[in-house]
Amino acid sequence: MRRLARRLGEERGQALIEGLLALGLVLLVVAFAAEAIAYAHARNVAQAAAQDGARAAAAAGPQAGIDRANAVLAAASGAGSAMHANASVNGNEVTITINGHAPHVFNVPLVLPAVTVSASLPLEQYPADEKAATP
Repeated sequence: MRRLARRLGEERGQALIEGLLALGLVLLVVAFAAEAIAYAHARNVAQAAAQDGARAAAAAGPQAGIDRANAVLAAASGAGSAMHANASVNGNEVTITINGHAPHVFNVPLVLPAVTVSASLPLEQYPADEKAATP
């Protein structure tokens, strides 16, 4: 009986088990951090595309803004691949909206919100008398 009690009281191998559990926890934190960084990068790319598209749309019309925003998203390759641009004109203001999802670094089903970003600028319009004066 003493032999069994002594054997159960030993802690050999406990450090290995604790180390493996800690390693698993560290890997989980790293995976979550990588997903969060990828989401933040995708949101920044979407914001840049919306702002650049709004500038183009203010100067040359809504379709030019959509084309410019999609070009910025395409230049970002993976970060902008699952996003698309839309334009709307309300009175004297044009708004470019980017909708989509951030790419996943790991195939882990984390619930990340969809990326939705918009930028608005007033349309650049010239008075009728200036427009007629240009050749």
